[in-house]
Order: sequence, then C-alpha cells, then structure tokens
Amino acid sequence: MDYKRRKLSKKERKQIHGSLGGHCAYCGCDLTIKDMQVDHKQPLRKGGSDTIENMLPACRPCNHRKSTLDIEQFREDVLNFPNVLQRDNVTYRNAVRFEVVVPNLHKVKFYFEREGLEE
Repeated sequence: MDYKRRKLSKKERKQIHGSLGGHCAYCGCDLTIKDMQVDHKQPLRKGGSDTIENMLPACRPCNHRKSTLDIEQFREDVLNFPNVLQRDNVTYRNAVRFEVVVPNLHKVKFYFEREGLEE
C-alpha cells in the first residue's frame, strides 16, 4: 500500500500552524512555521487520512518519537520514559536515589487535549 503524503500548500501549512497558535500539539513548545513538522494524528499506515483534519503541528522531537504510533500508543510511550531511563541510565538512577530528580508519574495529557481541541 502507498502511504505517500501529499505536498501541502503554504496556506495549508499556515492553517495547521495556526490551529494551535504556533505550538506543538504534543509538548506545547513554541513553533515557527519554518520549524513545524506536520504530524498525522492517526497515522496513514493505520488508516488515517491525508487530510487537514488529521494533521497537527509538531516539533521535530515529538514527531520523530511519535513516528507511526497512534495517539494512545504515543501516550503509553511517553509514560514509559521513566522506566527506560531507570533501566538504561545510571545518572538518572543516581539522581532519583539522591532525590535530585523525582519521577512524577501521571496521566499524560497532550497540549492539544489540554487546550480543549480533542475530537
């Protein structure tokens, strides 16, 4: 199956950028239109459409990490970050042990959800 994305017009990119006031849909960081990447909320490989309604502005780190995950899979991935750090990073383990870093596990709510732009 072909998952080729269509080329967006400048007007469409501007519309996507403005949909969240120039913020990444996931972490909420400020984005310039030049640095914005367009993410398919429901990935094309998982039945998502290549339409503006399925597109969100994203920063490069969030878009790269989300990849072809759907929203709930990405949420689970983010929730697992502390476990991965605990397993793989001795500096993180020491920081937790000395209480310099305190894991704050909570339900992950993405920026677009906090801003009331949920479907």
